Amino acid sequence: MKVNELIENRTLIRSKSTIQEIEGSLTIAERFLERAEGNLKIEYFDVAFSLAYQSMFHSARALLFKNNLKERSHAALINGLKELYAGEPELQTILQTMNSYRITRHAVQYSGVGCNTEDAEMAIKDAKEFIEIADRIISQLPTIEMVGL
Repeated sequence: MKVNELIENRTLIRSKSTIQEIEGSLTIAERFLERAEGNLKIEYFDVAFSLAYQSMFHSARALLFKNNLKERSHAALINGLKELYAGEPELQTILQTMNSYRITRHAVQYSGVGCNTEDAEMAIKDAKEFIEIADRIISQLPTIEMVGL
């Protein structure tokens, strides 16, 4: 679905974002990542996985904020970023991964599906990568006032 369609159906909303929101979302992503790593150590694999996903979500949100948008749907967040950053192959790959984690996280959270060590470790690795990618992209983009649809 195109960004304009996501805005029309209100799963993405135009909103003047601030630098504090962008940076704050990246800070939250880092905090969730640290907590995911802590839960991995105590073998709470489902919690570690969910926290790694939340880290990815906040990295994605920072990119959306940079475009003066806010999400009302996890799927819309991912689909919107896929269009907005079509020229960023690394981001496209991590967004595809995030989408599969979104589905798994939903099953973990609402159906009680479990995760194993490998699931949690991979999600943590991908969350770290997403933070790095988001940070790089955000630092390369023009100031927020110049970015828009």
